[in-house]
Amino acid sequence: MKIGDKVRFLNAVGGGIVKRFQGKDIVYVEEEDGFETPVLLRECVLELHSFRENDFFEDEALIYPVVTNDVPEREILISAADIQEAMNQKAKVDRPNRKQMMPQQKNTNAIVEVDLHINELLDTTSGMNHTDMLNVQLEKFRETMGQYKSKKGQKIVFIHGKGEGVLRNALIQELKTKYKNCSYQDASFKEYGFGATMITIK
Repeated sequence: MKIGDKVRFLNAVGGGIVKRFQGKDIVYVEEEDGFETPVLLRECVLELHSFRENDFFEDEALIYPVVTNDVPEREILISAADIQEAMNQKAKVDRPNRKQMMPQQKNTNAIVEVDLHINELLDTTSGMNHTDMLNVQLEKFRETMGQYKSKKGQKIVFIHGKGEGVLRNALIQELKTKYKNCSYQDASFKEYGFGATMITIK
C-alpha cells in the first residue's frame, strides 16, 4: 500500500485515498468529505476494481489481506506477472473457438450467371454503335472466362437475349477458337427462355 492508493475500511463503512503514514501501523485516509481519518493499516484493504490490465508494470504487485471473522491474519503478495498470467488464461477461456465459427464451405462449382445485356454493363450507350456495344459484351465474356478457365466442372450461364442472335454467334465463335476445353449448350429454357447459353469448363 502506498500514498495515492484507494482503500476501503475493513471494519467500517467508507474509505478513500491514502494521504500519509504514521509509524508502521497507522495510515491517514482522506474520505469523500475531505477529512483525513487515521486508521489501523491492517483495517484497510486496497480497492482492486479500478485496476486495468495496462496499469500493471513489472515492478508492481497487489497485497491481499487474508481476513477470518473480521480479524486480519496475514497478507498475500501477488506479483504483476501472476496477475498478467491470470488475465491471459481468462482471455483464452473467454475467446470463442474459431473452428466452431468457421462458415460451412459453399459449393465452389455453383452455376455462375453473367448478364450480357448492354444496359446491365453500361450506364449509358450514348454515342456507341452496335459494334462498340458488341465489343463491350465480348470483353465481359472474355473477362469471365479468364476468371474461371482453370476451374474444371464450373458452369457459367451467359444471358444474352434472343434478338437476332449476333451476340450468341459471337460467343460460340470465341468458344470454338479460344476456349476449346469448354462445352456449350442452350441454358435451361424454364429458367432463361431462349436467350442464354451455358458453358462448362472441362
